[in-house]
Amino acid sequence: PLGSRLGPFVGDLQIVAADGVVTADLVRQQLLVGWTVLGGLDRAVALATEHVNTRIQFGKPLAAFQAVQFQLADAAVAVAGLRELAGFALWRVANDGDGARGDVLALRLHAIDAARAVLRTCQQLHGAAGVCDEYDVSVITRMVQPALRLPMGAERTATELARAIASDGFAGLFPHGADLRAT
Repeated sequence: PLGSRLGPFVGDLQIVAADGVVTADLVRQQLLVGWTVLGGLDRAVALATEHVNTRIQFGKPLAAFQAVQFQLADAAVAVAGLRELAGFALWRVANDGDGARGDVLALRLHAIDAARAVLRTCQQLHGAAGVCDEYDVSVITRMVQPALRLPMGAERTATELARAIASDGFAGLFPHGADLRAT
């Protein structure tokens, strides 16, 4: 509420316009959510890395096992990809405003997919402790869940992304149909 201490930071959020199109308010809000999810995933990977380096199993740290190294590498790559996409979406919003709707929705869709994979991996690497609230990875997982489901899940996000691409086009991080071979 405007009379509270946080009043200056509160505003009405119009999610869908009368014509059913996702509004600029939601685009900006979802950009912030994408960065929030990125921060959670980044911290979860750091916690998992710390855990597997300090947890001794069969006489050596869990990090010494190749399967664990592959899981952590996959999680780190997913977070790095999300970071690049989040940075690009932020740049697009700053430069193109409402025209960046597709980019932000692509960020949201990728954040949902990356979060599922990364958080699952980080919890598994913690073993049974990964689902106990005494461990931060469990708290991060719970904290991120509403962001992945509200105001829409993956299926609705994909539908909105298709609509945005149809109406606005999609700049994307890489040019479409580009010849990526060395010249």
